[in-house]
Parts: sequence; C-alpha cells; structure tokens
Amino acid sequence: MTAPHTDLAGLTGGWVNFDTTALGIRLVDAVEDEGRLALSIAEAGPGAVGTRTALTATPLVDAGGDGPAVGFLAEARLGTRDVILCGYLNRGLLTIDVHTAHPDDQRAPNTMYRAHYYRPGPARPSGPPEGVPLP
Repeated sequence: MTAPHTDLAGLTGGWVNFDTTALGIRLVDAVEDEGRLALSIAEAGPGAVGTRTALTATPLVDAGGDGPAVGFLAEARLGTRDVILCGYLNRGLLTIDVHTAHPDDQRAPNTMYRAHYYRPGPARPSGPPEGVPLP
C-alpha cells in the first residue's frame, strides 16, 4: 500500500550487497525525488562489466497506511533482462527479491534471487532499545 507524503528516509541512502562475490545488483542508491523513490542500481560481479540503471520505485507502507515506507516495488530493464524488484526493510537491512524474465531468449527460464544489503558507515538504529527513553 502507498500513501501520499510517505516518509522515505528509512529507504534512502547507499546500500551495499553483503555478498561481494555475487553477480547481479551490487549497489543501490536511493533518493527522494519529489515524493517518489528514485533508485540507481549498479550491477557487476567477478569478470562482468559493470552497469548502472536509473529507475523510479513505488514506496510501500504497512497495511494500515500510516508510517514510514517499509519497502518498494519497481519494474525495470537491467541489461537484457526484464526485472521486478521487491525491496523491503528487515532489522535495518534492505532485502531485494529480484524476479527476472528473459524476453530476448524464450529458452532461458524465469528466475528469482534474493540479496541482502547494508548501509556502509555507522549503524543507524531505528529506535532506542526497549525501555530506554529517547534523548
């Protein structure tokens, strides 16, 4: 579910794939652009040529419709593949499910992979530990 004036702060910033040897999406940069979530996706891998793709994602909020964005949904063309990206926050990390179709090669099966991303730099906890008052 999306809502007008959704707080995108939890999703914005730079995200790095934990698996440094993986092929596929290595880096995700997310910024707010006039209330929308703009993504810059960097793909690479060992022996692969790096690419960068810009796209717009639809932010998702919890079922109640209030509160900050907790994920996003996007469709894009990455190289020769059509992909649907479903990203969501989980304990301060970003998980992206990448659903892939190969329209240029009908013999190639549709696939899905899941990758996990972290924010480089100091940790940004979503709130104080339970029972600890905010400063």
